[in-house]
Amino acid sequence: MKNLVSIIINCKNGHPFLKKSISSVIFQTYKNWEIIFFDNYSSDNSVLIAKSFNDKRIKIFKSNKSLRLYDARNQAIKHAKGKYITFLDTDD
Repeated sequence: MKNLVSIIINCKNGHPFLKKSISSVIFQTYKNWEIIFFDNYSSDNSVLIAKSFNDKRIKIFKSNKSLRLYDARNQAIKHAKGKYITFLDTDD
């Protein structure tokens, strides 16, 4: 079996780009991945967009306060199960 890749998506009010970002992962030819979606105290509907994909490979976590990007990434990494970790910003 191919190695699991953990894709960290940190999000702070990323709703304009989020659907396209997550879709870009889903439509890759490599399928052994997980998305660690870490909502950094968004005030928009970012979490609802992430949930709308209804894919068990998308793990959703939320912060109860606003964090600096490096702190948010470190929190997200704690949930990663993959052999490899990569980052995908919501506007990429």
